[in-house]
Amino acid sequence: MARLSSVLYIAAAATSAIAGMLHLMLGPNNLDSNINQGILFIVGGSAQVFWIIPMVRRWGIPWYAIGIGGTIVFMALWIITRMPGNPITGRGGPAGNPIAITIEVFQAAFIGLAAAIIIYEHRKKKQEVVGESSSTATKSRGMQLPILGGIVIALILIGLFALPAMMPSPMGGGGGGGLPRQGGGAPPPSAGQLEALQGQVPQQESVTGS
Repeated sequence: MARLSSVLYIAAAATSAIAGMLHLMLGPNNLDSNINQGILFIVGGSAQVFWIIPMVRRWGIPWYAIGIGGTIVFMALWIITRMPGNPITGRGGPAGNPIAITIEVFQAAFIGLAAAIIIYEHRKKKQEVVGESSSTATKSRGMQLPILGGIVIALILIGLFALPAMMPSPMGGGGGGGLPRQGGGAPPPSAGQLEALQGQVPQQESVTGS
């Protein structure tokens, strides 16, 4: 039973972290077009990654409930902004974005896992007998905080900088990063093509002059 409960806490932390990193990945790309949405993704994504610590260190039911509430707000905002004429964006956004759908799946998984943890701890409190085993377990978990803090910082930085750099350009086209051609036309002719064109000029003049 103890091993199963540990899997629940780790799985809940992982789902929250993945959803948060995906939000962080979307945040910088939205700052230019929609700064409010970009800030929401960065702040909310950072909070979701931070929630690794309350879940792994088992801070208690209030923290799990806050995590569930914040995730529900995120999901509600996404659902509302998919509706045409909504009060937030005024228009319905696309519902088939694969990244957005992935985020919602992991957020729903976090809600389910966190709810299962709350039920588990509520039942455990009724049967719990405080002893030395629980106190020693608490002391051993105290050494996890610096490690978890480093993991949270690393994941936030990856989500903010590494993942956005891996996203494809929204303007499409090839993978080159050079400057766009003026007028969007064909590339300039090569030296061989110029020589061929120069050799054809006198012939064209003679034809038109006849």
